[in-house]
Amino acid sequence: MIDFYNTFTRADLPRLFRGIVLVMAALALVFNLAICWKVYRNEPLREAYSRSLMAANSSVFYSSGLAEPVPVEALKLAMAAGADPEKALRLEGLAVFIIIVALTFFVLRGRFGEVTASMAVLFLSVNPYMGYYAMQGSSHLFALAFLLLFWHYFDAPEKRRADPLLAGLYGGLACLCRVDAALVLLVIAAISWAVKRRAFGLKEAGLALGLAFLLTLPYVLYQKAQYGSFFYAQELSLRRWANIDSYGYKPLTPAPSGPLGTAAFLLRDGPAGALGDAFRGLGRCLAYELPRTLYYKALLVLVFLGIYAAFIFKKDRLLFFLAAALLPVLPLAAIKQVPATGGIELRYYLWSLWALCALAALGFHETLDWAEAGIDKWAAEKARASARSGKK
Repeated sequence: MIDFYNTFTRADLPRLFRGIVLVMAALALVFNLAICWKVYRNEPLREAYSRSLMAANSSVFYSSGLAEPVPVEALKLAMAAGADPEKALRLEGLAVFIIIVALTFFVLRGRFGEVTASMAVLFLSVNPYMGYYAMQGSSHLFALAFLLLFWHYFDAPEKRRADPLLAGLYGGLACLCRVDAALVLLVIAAISWAVKRRAFGLKEAGLALGLAFLLTLPYVLYQKAQYGSFFYAQELSLRRWANIDSYGYKPLTPAPSGPLGTAAFLLRDGPAGALGDAFRGLGRCLAYELPRTLYYKALLVLVFLGIYAAFIFKKDRLLFFLAAALLPVLPLAAIKQVPATGGIELRYYLWSLWALCALAALGFHETLDWAEAGIDKWAAEKARASARSGKK
């Protein structure tokens, strides 16, 4: 006979709560994917519109040239199997979204507990921007999946011998999805070193970063050999950003063309202009874009509680990831790419959005623990008061 009382004792409540939340998250994810497929399957592709041409015309892993190779190769495999390129691109994006949701539980459970991990999964699953950009086949989502794995193995609480190699492998694949992911790897490593100092493993970090950049090297060497610049595609993108910032989408005079180097882009208005753009971009991120990416504004309260908990309880790894995810965005955030909102596309904030969802989940977990401790204290005081009154 089933002992229902002992089945739902307090010790089992975390497991029961996790199960309920994960079921809710699975239902929300299915609903999100179904709605996005119904609404956005005929939406014109933006970032990935030419990926099918690159996949059809490239012969080896790095020969797409004008786009990072991993998303292109993923589409090439689907096309080789006879899939329609546009449908395959969208389905691959949705598959990456599902993988990110699963990885979220995997990377957060050991560090922050199953309540935080399951709530983060729920917050990601209900976010419509994740679904929309999955339907767009965004390379930011491809990179995010590998960045999470890099972060997990690079900063693992219990180091194993294979962890630096795994971190390097996934870091390299992240860079091969988006080259600007290299900034995230460097910032995570730099902040970890600044905080840990003596406890920081320099050899392991050097091995991980070295392997990541070694895997990226053939792609940038191919660009150098083919186009005369290690970051030709990325510098063309910087030229477009600079032209949008200076001229908008309908310049009265012909806009400059050709690649624009990183330093030239950052200093296009001088050192003071670069510093001003960074501060304006940071202000816009914090005041407008990041809250907007959460979609459900009530989650901001949990995000602030999560940031507070991360500082108080030394769970600052999530803050490391958030800081690293924001860095590549700051030089762009002040540019008016989208006329309707005056900012840049929200896909550039997807890495930061993941960190915000994780922080909101941490805030929920710590609030739950605080409430539970308060109830226990009240119950104990009530019991003591009852015992005293009984004696009288």
